[in-house]
Formats: sequence, C-alpha cells, structure tokens
Amino acid sequence: KMEVTMKKEHPITIAVVDDNALIRESVKFRLKSLGYNVIIEAENGQEFLDKLQDSHTPDICVLDINMPVMNGLETTVHLKKEWPGMKIIFFSMEDSSIYINKGIQLGADGFVAKDAPFMDLNNMLLSVIKQVQVA
Repeated sequence: KMEVTMKKEHPITIAVVDDNALIRESVKFRLKSLGYNVIIEAENGQEFLDKLQDSHTPDICVLDINMPVMNGLETTVHLKKEWPGMKIIFFSMEDSSIYINKGIQLGADGFVAKDAPFMDLNNMLLSVIKQVQVA
C-alpha cells in the first residue's frame, strides 16, 4: 500500500469537514485507501476549530462550504488567521464561481465538486502537496 508523504517521515494528514456523515465516511474511507492519514473529522466549522485546539494540525483540510453553525467560508477566515500553514480544499455541491472566487480570495488552495470523480479530489490533493513541498 502506497503512502502519500510530504517529507519522507509521515503520511499526509487530512481533516474532513462536512455536515453529511455519509459523505464524511466515504471520503475518509477513500482517502485512507490511498494512503492518507485522516486525523480529524467534523460536521461544521465550529466543531473543527474546537477539535484543532487539541490536535496536531492537519496538512490539508477538505472543507465543505455549506454547513450549519459555521460554514466553509467563515471557517477559512479563522484557519488562515490561526493555522496559516494548513492547505484548504473546498469540497462542495456549490459549483458556482461566486463561492469559488470568494474561497480563493479568502485563501483556499483548491476546489473540487462533490459530484466529480474521486480522482479529481486525489489530483487536487497531489497538486496541493506539491505546493507544500516547495514552500
């Protein structure tokens, strides 16, 4: 089984933040099968921020946009302020350019539509990992 690593010593760590439990589970399952290490999952931005206080910071966050309590755009503002090194990939049904542009303005590193083939998410992760390695 191949592990995806940034620096040789550890697999890439990922947080999955989505209010749909089924989507969270399936994304986590697929990511693990590709060798990623999913260390946090949360059903909204507030829960994710709370969990980050007591956790290792994941390398990448796969973040839904539309969630109750705290949505992905609000969450991104907090993440960029307090965990600027974390990469953010928006993962959403909202395939509208308004959301994507707003996310990019806020500092998101990528966007993948939920109904896209799973390899699109993997390809986005790989391109974000390259950015991290260069940094």
